[in-house]
Amino acid sequence: MSLWSFRFILWYICILMVQPQNRFTFLWPLRIANLSFIIGVCLHGLACMERRSPLIRLGPGTILALALLFFATLSQHFGLYQNSPAWNPWLDIIVKNSLLLIMVEAVAISVERVWAVQMTSLIASLWWVKSGLRLSQTGATYAGDRMMGAAVSLIENPNSFAYMMCIFLPLYLYAFQQATKKWVKLFFLACAMSAIWIVFETGSRTGLVTLVVMGAFLLPHYGRNHVKGLIAIVVAILFLFPLTGEKNKQRFRTIPQSIASFLGRGDGEAHRAMNQDEQSANERKMKNRHTWALIKENPIFGVGVNPDQSKYAARFPMATGQVHCEILATGKQMGLIGMGIYSGFIGVIFFSGSWVRRNAKHWPAVRDLGWTLQMQAVAIAVGGSFSPLPWHPPMMMLAGSASALMRILKEERAAELERRAGI
Repeated sequence: MSLWSFRFILWYICILMVQPQNRFTFLWPLRIANLSFIIGVCLHGLACMERRSPLIRLGPGTILALALLFFATLSQHFGLYQNSPAWNPWLDIIVKNSLLLIMVEAVAISVERVWAVQMTSLIASLWWVKSGLRLSQTGATYAGDRMMGAAVSLIENPNSFAYMMCIFLPLYLYAFQQATKKWVKLFFLACAMSAIWIVFETGSRTGLVTLVVMGAFLLPHYGRNHVKGLIAIVVAILFLFPLTGEKNKQRFRTIPQSIASFLGRGDGEAHRAMNQDEQSANERKMKNRHTWALIKENPIFGVGVNPDQSKYAARFPMATGQVHCEILATGKQMGLIGMGIYSGFIGVIFFSGSWVRRNAKHWPAVRDLGWTLQMQAVAIAVGGSFSPLPWHPPMMMLAGSASALMRILKEERAAELERRAGI
């Protein structure tokens, strides 16, 4: 039963990422995602009773997920501007993705299962790569040369498409370096190149900045261990970037000015006519400022998971709607507590990956998986600073996987020490 429970959770991850019901609408009434998760949980409960093992495993990821559920419930009822305790879309996201993390850590009871979770997400994300290449081929763009996202909530616009490609790029590189057959290595290298091309084609400045920061972390690792792969990546980038649409390249050239505007100390009022990119940077700057001011005024529970924005629109007009910064969005929902929990999830992914790298030197495939988790944490930290959707499934899934992997290796090391001691 344990194995079948794990399989249903993997199927649930596939549905979350691919969302086949958007294309095959007859699947909507079947609730295939909810059904898969419920079956997985039920089978896991039966397996735990059969083996007399704990229902959940209290690793750092699960502890943070339980804290998130607790404080989200408090904010739902005690948030200053929360106008209704009823179920709402934001609470739905928090609850479902927290439960995903808890179940990933609970059913991933071996290194092989953690690896399977990562590979399942990789295989599912190949549909995104295919969609990106297809959209690029057909010229499906808007606002100039910017590629649209596919019909999936996680990648439905250019910025989120680039963000998710950056999160999964380290996984393509991991599969490339671990593959033993040449054609498999070439396939995953092509996937990595396609992900970079998609980032270029989206015209997302967030995506390009995330790629640059990730490259700073990748260079020492690949420069030392995978020289040929690094050379191939650099050559491909030098070849792909000139093929990017001219309007996208012009947008990328505005990154320094956008950063200067974003960090500027002006009052947000235009003293001259601004172009679209300058206006976007100015709007994000003012949204961040007003949202941070709102958080400072309500630091404990925030203003509620799903607040009535009309109650603070007069004083903080730019804090209404979406704020394109995940950590500030969590602060608006749950104050400094929410910001701390969000940072904790990124910390779990990064520092668990670091611990795995240091303590799995005897197992190269697992050691490199630790490095991959670190790179994915960097992508979330940088890309999430400009994204409006916190608590998204890939982050929660990675936090559960990283927490489970560290716990498994600690248990195996403790068992080995006991064996050597003859206990």
